[in-house]
Order: sequence, then C-alpha cells, then structure tokens
Amino acid sequence: MRWQSALLVGLLVTTAGCSGLSGFGDDPRSPTVTPAPVPDPPTATRAQLDFPPGITEDGLRRADVLATTHRQALRNRSYTFYERYRRTTETPNGTVVLARNETTRVADAKRYLHRLHRQRYLDDESVADYRQTTFADGRRWYERSDDGNVTETGGRIRFTQDQFAYEAAFYIEQYAAVPRSRTRIVRRDGDPFFRVTGSGGTPPSRSAVQSYRVSLLVDARGVVHRLEVHYRTETDRVTYSFRYRGFDSTGVSTPRWVDGID
Repeated sequence: MRWQSALLVGLLVTTAGCSGLSGFGDDPRSPTVTPAPVPDPPTATRAQLDFPPGITEDGLRRADVLATTHRQALRNRSYTFYERYRRTTETPNGTVVLARNETTRVADAKRYLHRLHRQRYLDDESVADYRQTTFADGRRWYERSDDGNVTETGGRIRFTQDQFAYEAAFYIEQYAAVPRSRTRIVRRDGDPFFRVTGSGGTPPSRSAVQSYRVSLLVDARGVVHRLEVHYRTETDRVTYSFRYRGFDSTGVSTPRWVDGID
C-alpha cells in the first residue's frame, strides 16, 4: 500500500467506490457474535444523553463534523477494520459483479496488516481475481500481490498518521451526507449508541441515483462502529459497508513471507 497520507484525499476522490487504497491488479466476518442492539429503557430520556458531534435527535446534520470526530477518536487506538464493496452491472454481455473484501488490523499508525481480495464475475463465473497483503512494521512496509503472478516489494514508511482512519472518515463524509435522516437511541452492553438512518444521498461518483439509503451505528464519542450504504443508478446496484472490532485489543504479527523481501 504505497501512498502517502498527504495524497490520501485526492486519491480516494478519484477512486471512491472502487477501493481508494489499491487498484484492481483495475471481509472476512468476525466469529464474535455481537448481541443485537435493543431500544433504550423507558427511564432513559433523550435529554439525558449527549449526542455525538454532527448528530442531533433529528438525524445527522454534519457528516463532515462526524467524519473528523471519528478520525480523531481513533488516534492512538488499535482496532480491526472490515470493508465490503459490491457493484452489480447489467451489460449486453451479461451481469458483471465486482466484489471487494478488505480486513485491516491496526496496532498503530505505522504497524498494520491489510488484506485485500477483489474478484470480478461475469454471470457468476470468475473472470478476474486479485489478492494483496500489505504489512508495516513501524519502519518499513512490505507488499505481496497475486493476480496469477506473485510480486513482492517494500519500502520505507513515509507517513505518520493512521491512513485507515482517514479512509473511513472519507467514506463517512461522502456516503452519510444525506438530506433526510433520523436518529434512534439503542444500547449495546449497557452503553448508549446512536442509530442513524438516512436517504436521498449522492455517491462519491456523483452519479444520479434511483434510490439511496444509508445507516450508521455511532457511539457517544463519535466513533462510527458501522456504516452501510445501498444505492441504485441507471446501470448499477452498489453496496458498501465497513465495521470495527477489537478496539484497543488488536495486535499485528509479522507474516512469514516478509522475511524474503529486502
């Protein structure tokens, strides 16, 4: 993953929806079962709760503020970040599906392990398959790519900030900025969370949409634990989602293949 944090926003803008982090050569589910959120008990009133920045009892008012809060709240925290993207396009030659799954384990801004698997299908038959693993040990990054031919490379880390937090913030700001939304208070393990649902948005590609809906699960600090968006254009059906696990408990081990890279 060879990009600098200073170039992140520009790169994501040009490639959003098709993975701003890596090209098509172009998430694994956590085994932990999380209890389903349940509504607040009647004794808890909305007035007793502080809403996260950018969110009010009437919905999400400032996606940009929430995105910045999310990014800053991840500073100096470890976590596991899962992403899924799926685009289905009807063409004269058949149905084309582009699917992308990514899992990133972040110990800190300079130590992480990122795995990407991207596939392209034509009428349920795989026509392209690409895998990429990137590891950073605090000083250097190492990358292994496989599109039928395996390549390995590496280099010195030149960034100092958590690029994956910036990526998530980009998608929050782009996908969650909708004209209509509502907020519902739920609880998970006794803690208040804010479930925001919205509609009428515009994807990062700025394509005209026939339908658009988004949902977020946000904690009181403004960390977006889940984001999911579904939209349809004249030619495509698209789903993108991310979620987090393992806050403050994620470690990163060195892959065996790294030893062979200079």
